[in-house]
Amino acid sequence: MLLNLKRRLPVVALLALLLLIQSTSLQASDDDNPHLLKTRTTSVSVFKNGMGFFTREGTAQKRDGWVMAEQIPPASFGTLAIYSTSPDEWVDIVGTGPGEVIEFNDVDQANDQTTKRKRLAESLNLSIEVAWQDKNESTQTVAGKLVSIGPEYAILTRQANFAVPIEKITRMQILQMPLRIHLQNETANADAETDEAKSTIGIAYLSKGITWIPEYTVRILDDDTAELTLRGTVINEAEDLIHCNINLVVGVPHFAHSDKMAPIAVGQTVRKIAAASSNSMVQSQIMSRAAIVSNQQNADQFAQLDTNAPGVENAVGKSGSTASVTNNLPDMSASGAADFTVYTKKDMTLRTGERAIVTLFQKKISFKHVYRWHAPKRMEHLLRLENNTDSAWTTGPYLALSETQPLSEDLLLYTPRGGVCDISVSSAINIAHDKNEQEVDRDLKAHAVGSKKYYDRVTLEGKLKLRNFEKVPARVLIRIPVEGKPTEASNEGVVSVDARNLKLLERTGVVEWNLTLTPEQQLELTYQYEKYVPSQ
Repeated sequence: MLLNLKRRLPVVALLALLLLIQSTSLQASDDDNPHLLKTRTTSVSVFKNGMGFFTREGTAQKRDGWVMAEQIPPASFGTLAIYSTSPDEWVDIVGTGPGEVIEFNDVDQANDQTTKRKRLAESLNLSIEVAWQDKNESTQTVAGKLVSIGPEYAILTRQANFAVPIEKITRMQILQMPLRIHLQNETANADAETDEAKSTIGIAYLSKGITWIPEYTVRILDDDTAELTLRGTVINEAEDLIHCNINLVVGVPHFAHSDKMAPIAVGQTVRKIAAASSNSMVQSQIMSRAAIVSNQQNADQFAQLDTNAPGVENAVGKSGSTASVTNNLPDMSASGAADFTVYTKKDMTLRTGERAIVTLFQKKISFKHVYRWHAPKRMEHLLRLENNTDSAWTTGPYLALSETQPLSEDLLLYTPRGGVCDISVSSAINIAHDKNEQEVDRDLKAHAVGSKKYYDRVTLEGKLKLRNFEKVPARVLIRIPVEGKPTEASNEGVVSVDARNLKLLERTGVVEWNLTLTPEQQLELTYQYEKYVPSQ
């Protein structure tokens, strides 16, 4: 035991000496490897389908035009962009793999201590494997993270620390999978570029694991003005966002290969992203709100009847200007931006696994009370919201309030600028309405099918009775579908035939009115249509 202890003392002393030497040498820290590109996410555009377009930036010192990056971004196929922010410089080669191999044999690299120290310094904080010759001229290898470079020894750490004599190193290889980026400079002295030259590099890519869910609050202020508030719930399972600009996008661009990874990123383990893309909670939240992922459900602008038609009066006067209301909506006059609206929250921090509710805008808007009767359903009381803002409204759930009382909760459909959107309030109990139909004429055997089969042409008349018990004029929209061909309607009603059903026995149509009832007014509307029925 004493003998073994005496044999170990020189080793302990040597280790202590090495540690003392290393105290004045290059130590591993975040700033020790100037060639290692460390990027930070500066901006992310978040879409409602669970994808985000990330932009990262970082600065690194070039070595013969090359810089290294620690991480290959988990980019979707066809969306990875790596670029220099300098107008005189561009990225011409991007590579990745098991890592660069350097041989100190006076062919690949010079076999001297200065060159070896320089190449080791360029690999600080990276996992490497080095080969060296011991005193018996036998080749030894060790792998680990390079944490320190002293005058005589390089220190690698794995489960323990290893001191490797720099002078005896014959070969080294970078083991991890850094991104290797080569930059070209079009200036005349590009070849004379020194190793101290630095470049700022941007990396942009589409990736999974982040989404946002819009939610509206509609608060009634007076008879023709409401306050519309849009909030977005951001769910981040992708990556830490520190002092980042988060752009919440209305509309989803066309990404044909978003379910495939970029070839340069295939094969690497990105645990956080893989966990996020398979996170059942996030996916269920996205899929359960499939109606709001895209804006394919639109408020039907063409179905809104013309409020300036002859004989039609608005129930509520025009509202005042909303130009004085402050908001952070973007200017949509930019080229190519017509289909997208972007709400930006600057300098926001949202780490992986966190959620945040952010208020995107609060605006005063105009609205009108509208009563819609689609027989045979009961008449509905609606609020017709007018989008007189400078941005489209994305599809999302809403809560309507009058003071502190809830009026309704449903889905607000995508509404373009200048358009209108109807939201439900309740059944129209203060607008009495009734409908009945009866036969008024019959043309026997008006249509023959073969020699023994006949059809009668029957004319039916419908009557609608309305009475307004409200204390203000009521705008009423009526739509009556009929199983036949509509022929006439009183009170400037509009009749139309369904062009999809033109066979004699299958014809259908619609009768519509757009009118205003004054307080206590009673009104009777009539319409007629014809259909064919088998003769008895």
